[in-house]
Amino acid sequence: QMEMTSAKERSAAVADLKSTLESTAAVKRAALEAEAEGIKATALSELKTRLQAAAAADKEAATTSLRAEMVAAAARDRDTALAMQQAELEAEAKHARAAAVREAEDRAAESRRAAHDAGDAAVTNAEERAAQHKARLDGVIAQLDSEKEENHRVTAAAAEEARAAAEDKAVVVARAKAAEAATATIEAAAAQLRVTVEALQSAQGATEEKRMEQLVAANKEIEAVKRQLAAERGRVAEEVASVAATAERVAELENQLMEADDTRRALHNQIQELRGNVRVFARMRPPKPGEELTATVKALDGESMSVTDRLGDDAVFSFDRVFGPSSNQGQVFEEVSQLVQSALDGYKVCLFSYGQTGSGKTHTMLGAGDGDSRGIIPRAVQKVLETAAALRHKGYEYTMTASYVEIYNEQVRDLLKPGAAHDEKHSIVSAPSGGCPTVTGVQCEAVESVAAAAGLVRRASAARAVEATQMNAQSSRSHTLFLLYITGTHAASGQQLNGCLNLVDLAGSERTARSGAQGQRMKEACAINKSLSCLGDVFMSIGRGDKHVPYRNSKLTHLLAPCLGGDGKTLMFVNVAPETDSAEESLCSLKFAATVNAVELGGGKTRAKRNVTAIAPAVAPAAAVAASSGGGGGAGGSGGAPVDSAAAGAASKARRVSMMPLPPGAPGAASRRQSMAVGKRVAETPAKGAASKTAKR
Repeated sequence: QMEMTSAKERSAAVADLKSTLESTAAVKRAALEAEAEGIKATALSELKTRLQAAAAADKEAATTSLRAEMVAAAARDRDTALAMQQAELEAEAKHARAAAVREAEDRAAESRRAAHDAGDAAVTNAEERAAQHKARLDGVIAQLDSEKEENHRVTAAAAEEARAAAEDKAVVVARAKAAEAATATIEAAAAQLRVTVEALQSAQGATEEKRMEQLVAANKEIEAVKRQLAAERGRVAEEVASVAATAERVAELENQLMEADDTRRALHNQIQELRGNVRVFARMRPPKPGEELTATVKALDGESMSVTDRLGDDAVFSFDRVFGPSSNQGQVFEEVSQLVQSALDGYKVCLFSYGQTGSGKTHTMLGAGDGDSRGIIPRAVQKVLETAAALRHKGYEYTMTASYVEIYNEQVRDLLKPGAAHDEKHSIVSAPSGGCPTVTGVQCEAVESVAAAAGLVRRASAARAVEATQMNAQSSRSHTLFLLYITGTHAASGQQLNGCLNLVDLAGSERTARSGAQGQRMKEACAINKSLSCLGDVFMSIGRGDKHVPYRNSKLTHLLAPCLGGDGKTLMFVNVAPETDSAEESLCSLKFAATVNAVELGGGKTRAKRNVTAIAPAVAPAAAVAASSGGGGGAGGSGGAPVDSAAAGAASKARRVSMMPLPPGAPGAASRRQSMAVGKRVAETPAKGAASKTAKR
């Protein structure tokens, strides 16, 4: 029993010891595991750090080595690829050039064969029409030349007649004074004779026979003096009649001169319509020193110009007139003077210069100084003023006002207003009756002399926006427009003419890559090219005959719309520079000018129109009416006939002048105009029918 008890105790002690040992072992094992995990984590962290550092170093070294190898390989591959691509491109270009040449030759041969197969009927017809057109134009030009010669002859004859009349008048006045002096002398002698007779009668010792002899002698002398006085008075009357006849001849010559001037204007307008209302003149700037041998632009003759491109090919263009480098400002203006004077006849006239910067646009339009280097604008104003002064003796009175504006970044700015800014709002107003457009808010000044106009031009030139570019140190960054408004009144006929003359200096049309424009200059260049592109779109639309023409896409075309649309007359100056660097710009300018020159505005609904309105006609002077009414009643004496004849001649001249313009509102003009219109329609109907038949054929 004791053993069993001892065994149980021993088993219990062993179990307790076992559990104690197990718990102790578990605690130690957990502590050891935790310590092992910490050591493991620390070792792993240190190993990871060392491995990452080693990997980064190895990666950097490998990357550097790989980058160097890749750069070297890429350089070798790029050189190889460039060489291969260049060889391929050269071969492809050579093949394409050869193919293009073969294709062009094939097309040319095919075109020649087609033209040969089709026959020369169309060519012959076109040549006949061109010959007829040229013959008609040559006839009109010959008639104009003949009228000019007749005009000069009549002017010379009128001057000669006036000079002879003045000389005859002076002789007659001298003879009249001499006759008056002789009459006074004779009357004094007669008085002296009467005194002598009376003295003889009263003298003592005188015989009756002697007194009678003296009286007879005195009476004979008095009769002789009276006959001499009557003869002298007759010669004076003849001289006065001769002077009156000469005055009538001078009036007739003046009337012929006015009719010749009207014929000249009509023929000029007809020639303008035959040539087309848009005419193009080309002008080449003289080459700079050292550029004479390398010039790419050449003026071949008075109507053609050539430009050499980068490939060495020559492109030839034909225009209405071509001015070479030796042409001066006077020769240029002589060709446009007749067009400028059309503004006095009530037409809307526009002349603008186009070309790249440095091609001579501003020199052509403005020139320099007050001498022979003056440009079109000052010469045009002087010509208009001189012609207006010459027309005053025909009864015309002209008033002129001018404004000067610029279009900068599609904003209109007044160049005559001191301190005007580009952000001011100005709008373009079109006249409701088809008159000249105006710009609201701009300053208009009266033009009464050439000096006043020159002052306006100087003020505007000083205010114009110019900046330096790579092509020109004073490059124009805006379009400038000189607007001259002309109003002519003929009081005797009740006629008023409203014309305008628009002289435009456009900004440069070069590419922005060549001008080096950046920042604000780039914005200006974009606005300039946009407006010039709109100008080209307008001409293209007119040439196609579109119903809608995009005038309002640009302020420039909106302001010039009445002149570009066919109601007015337009002339374009294209200016080119001869240097090699400007060959591409010159070629583009000439291509654009050739496109404009192909636009035909004359004839039909787009014919140039005069802006004429009717006003109340002035009443004839009382003196002329009295002289006219009294001229047919006979002379009251020997000295009254010449005076009545001269008055009648003056009244007849006044009537002829008043009948010249034939205004629509004058008394009796409606029936005459209606009959003329009917006659014109009757005359035009067969021609229009024949023309329509020809067009149908």
